[in-house]
Amino acid sequence: MIFLKFALSILNIIISGYAILRLFSRSKKELPLGEVSILSFGIGTAFVGLETFLLALFKRPLSLGYILLFSTALIIAAALRLKKDFFCCDKSWWKQKLFYSPFAIFLLILIIWEIFYVFLESASIPFNAWDAWASWGFKAKIFFQEKAFPVRYCTGFPGFAHPDYPVLIPFAETYIYLFLGQIHEPLIKLFCSFFYAGMIVLFYYQLKRQFKPEFALAGCLVLATIPNLANLASTAYMDVPIAFYITGGILYIWRYLKEKNNLFLILGSLFTGLGMWVKNEGFSFWLALVLAALMICFFLKLNIEKKRFLFVISFIPFLIYFPWLVFKYYFRLGVTYFQGPLWGVFDLIKERLPMILNIWARSLLDAGKWNILWVGFIIALIWFFIRPREKLAWIFLLITFFQSAFYFIIYIIWPITLVDLELQILNSVDRLPLQLVTIILFFICLQSGERWKSS
Repeated sequence: MIFLKFALSILNIIISGYAILRLFSRSKKELPLGEVSILSFGIGTAFVGLETFLLALFKRPLSLGYILLFSTALIIAAALRLKKDFFCCDKSWWKQKLFYSPFAIFLLILIIWEIFYVFLESASIPFNAWDAWASWGFKAKIFFQEKAFPVRYCTGFPGFAHPDYPVLIPFAETYIYLFLGQIHEPLIKLFCSFFYAGMIVLFYYQLKRQFKPEFALAGCLVLATIPNLANLASTAYMDVPIAFYITGGILYIWRYLKEKNNLFLILGSLFTGLGMWVKNEGFSFWLALVLAALMICFFLKLNIEKKRFLFVISFIPFLIYFPWLVFKYYFRLGVTYFQGPLWGVFDLIKERLPMILNIWARSLLDAGKWNILWVGFIIALIWFFIRPREKLAWIFLLITFFQSAFYFIIYIIWPITLVDLELQILNSVDRLPLQLVTIILFFICLQSGERWKSS
């Protein structure tokens, strides 16, 4: 019975997300069913999470009745407005399966097995990762138990770790608990694993726009079997959900630059903004995206309206994130990274940067954690500088550079001792690069997949 309730909660998320997606996706060429389903899951998760957050913020008791009322009203409004167009997607997805080669089917089976294994591991054990439990899972339990957003959380209640962390996923987990009527950690971990599967599916559909199915599936298999990603996908760490939203955000903006379809610009901006609600790193990814977009608009010839493009990717994500900024400012939920004196920053760079680079290099080149992803990136990068296959791929390199610089800046200015910093780097070096893997792998595929391009 409890698993049926869980399935219904996921179904409500997907239908709610689908209703929102259909309200602004009035393009002539519809998206495939698989892509629509994953986009609906991502948008629907944000809808129920932010809906629960706003209910609690305005001191409405958290109850399933309220949530279902708003979801039902949204679905009815979308159905009435769109009428026959409400149920509409590209039927070719069903036909296309029949034309997969035996090799493509073999790759697909391997990917499905990997996803199934992650799901099985997620549902079989409770939380066993401290950060995932303390920083997000424990908050969801408190929200569910109190049916509210407790004021003492906002004023630094010591029972909560990192009160400045965004609360989209804790409130989405609260929604799941409300649907279940009880706390059930394995199912929450299973819910978080959907982001792993969703990231693979979104990655596939973006690759498939340019390459043959065999190459797209091979790229997805490489992504699915990255050891760090597969391990963290079953632990409820937020690095996998934010990687999902970053994948959608940046790859759909890439798709807009290639196809000039405004739907993809809106989708990319929307997912970028939602990523900012998952982890603080989402904010720096938005800044990295804006900086990278500014540079490619300045240096590359783009057949787009550049001012409009820059305005949309700047304004929509910021508008989505703005309520959380106001909330943090009101309750003074700042971070400690920038509280140290800046006049000694050059001494800090000389002291800390060699250690940071050494730890990151040893971790990224560890095949037991990353397979050969980063070795492949280095080879593709050198090859790109010699003979670039796609000049627009500069946007991926620039985003990677700016986001990595953000990580390193935080390490350098963080007002903690060198010993504590080393522990923090060792604790995060297996997780933070996960937020970049789809960007890196997509760049590798663009540079190496010339012979596999679809006609």
